[in-house]
Amino acid sequence: MAGLAAGLSFFSTLNLGGDFEEITKNLYLMPLIGAIIGLIIGIPAYILSFAGLGFLVFLFYVAVEGINHIDGLADFFDAVFAPQQKKISALKDLNIGSGGSLAVASYSIFLVIFFGKISYNEILPAVVLSQTLAKQAMLLLVLRMDPLWDGMASEFGKNKSRRDYFSILISLAIGSPFILFWGEKVVVSFLVFLIITFFFERYVRVRFGGMSGDMLGALNCITFSSILGVWACWQL
Repeated sequence: MAGLAAGLSFFSTLNLGGDFEEITKNLYLMPLIGAIIGLIIGIPAYILSFAGLGFLVFLFYVAVEGINHIDGLADFFDAVFAPQQKKISALKDLNIGSGGSLAVASYSIFLVIFFGKISYNEILPAVVLSQTLAKQAMLLLVLRMDPLWDGMASEFGKNKSRRDYFSILISLAIGSPFILFWGEKVVVSFLVFLIITFFFERYVRVRFGGMSGDMLGALNCITFSSILGVWACWQL
């Protein structure tokens, strides 16, 4: 319970206490933490969508999850658009450049559209699954890569172990009940998660040689929005 409380406090704006050390000792709980955050967002999202106000879910999402991951998205894309010899310095720069501004604006617009398009009877499973797999993607990056420097990423993964791969079974267990009603969408969601995680890891390994906290935040945002996009665009 201490790991869950600490994880929810760290990955959202909820203040449930807990020591950061508890997160690093229980990394395998990350997809479960994502599912709980998804429920907290998804239940009001269902009400808003039922009332035809799905586009307002974005505001509630930001209120619950905060902007730490979005900040990581901005810093990462500043580095993506920087020349190869300046990528690391761009990643460390605290100022937001054009690449980061474009990424945040695009991310916000896409989420508003996706939240508005997902039907009220699917918004809850879509958000829960998206949050679950977003946190799972972050964890896989932590488990498979070394940090670029001493910072959040290194602190986050200092106690990682093979046991944390058990998290994949937790993600599958969370997604399994949804297969009964939304089978194809769930399967495609897992495939999208795997593809994004694979290519993201490959890109940062080649271009940067390691991971950072900003990369974890960026991967969270990219995975979350992409899986929501699957559900929003399914009927197109």
